[in-house]
Amino acid sequence: MNKYKMKINIAWLKRKRDSLLKQLTGIGPFVDGSMVVVKRRCGNRNCKCYLKDEKHESYYLHYKEKGVTKAVYIPVDMEDTVRQWNDNHRKLKEIVAEVSGIDKEIIRRHVKEKRLKKGRR
Repeated sequence: MNKYKMKINIAWLKRKRDSLLKQLTGIGPFVDGSMVVVKRRCGNRNCKCYLKDEKHESYYLHYKEKGVTKAVYIPVDMEDTVRQWNDNHRKLKEIVAEVSGIDKEIIRRHVKEKRLKKGRR
């Protein structure tokens, strides 16, 4: 669904697009994929995971490469950093999708506005 169906001219759409493109510069580092919590036993017979059946939690970053799901272990001290990078990637995708929608609407309106400027209908 197009959210720019109102009577907005191309100049307004271009200003909106430019403001979104400026937001891209402030995003920072990003990484695609999903953070996943994996619970496992460590194998140590003296550990709580063996004695009480309480499994250890570790974080992985899952992503697809050529259609195959891959995983990267995330060290404990990098969990917050990777979560921020992942959030940055989500913001980046949202902004890119909105810029793309604006550009499509500019293409749709180009001929119509050109005719209106010439005085034809």
